[in-house]
Amino acid sequence: MPHWERLAVRALGASETVLTVVSRRDVGPTYTRITVRHEGFLARHTPFPTMWLRLWFTSRGKDHQRAFTVVDPRPDEGVFDMEFALHDGASSDWARTCAPGDTIRASLLGSTPPWPPRRTPRRGHGSEPAPGLDADFPGRTVLVGDPASLPALNSMLPLLGTRDVEVWFEYRDPRDADLPLAAAKRHQVHTVHHIGAGEDVAAAVLAHWETHPPAPGDRYWIAVEAQQNRLLTSALRTRYGVPRTHIDATAYWRNV
Repeated sequence: MPHWERLAVRALGASETVLTVVSRRDVGPTYTRITVRHEGFLARHTPFPTMWLRLWFTSRGKDHQRAFTVVDPRPDEGVFDMEFALHDGASSDWARTCAPGDTIRASLLGSTPPWPPRRTPRRGHGSEPAPGLDADFPGRTVLVGDPASLPALNSMLPLLGTRDVEVWFEYRDPRDADLPLAAAKRHQVHTVHHIGAGEDVAAAVLAHWETHPPAPGDRYWIAVEAQQNRLLTSALRTRYGVPRTHIDATAYWRNV
């Protein structure tokens, strides 16, 4: 019997498909890229930067869902890639051992482009959304990510090649220091080696903001660990007055 979580996702109107593994190659010692065939799924659901799917993994007889970004979709070939930061867990176990021909179920639910407009803007939080990636935007774009959100980060950067962009990238495993970032030469990139509490990307960004305060007219995309995510988002809204519509923040994982 399917796990209750899958039933709940279906009840909410998820679009479901089955992905078939085509190939797998390592990007780094702790990172792998898997190419999958989607049998026309992306012909029915046009991909956009940061688009993600819920993949369903089975461990000890139970279903587990994890979200993964659609990377480098090739509509003419009917395939796209997914990238996995390898650690302990059912998703990483699957990524390490999957082979061509293996299949996995996937659901599309809740994925939206960066800075989506709000249907009913909240009073006091700004009524105008930050323009999307394809639109002209007069301010800076600040992106904060780590290996878990690297695929989404890299899906946006090529569209921001001529823009004023600041990237903050945190890594914990020293082997992840050289993971490929799709930043342009004009983009300002900061890398942060997370060593412990107070020596992480949130601490580094907050210290930077002390001398280079965020501007309300800039836009921010934050996709890191949940606690760090909250610290940065709270500072933007309560200390620096950045409108809610200019902040796109998602906790990509939780430190437990």
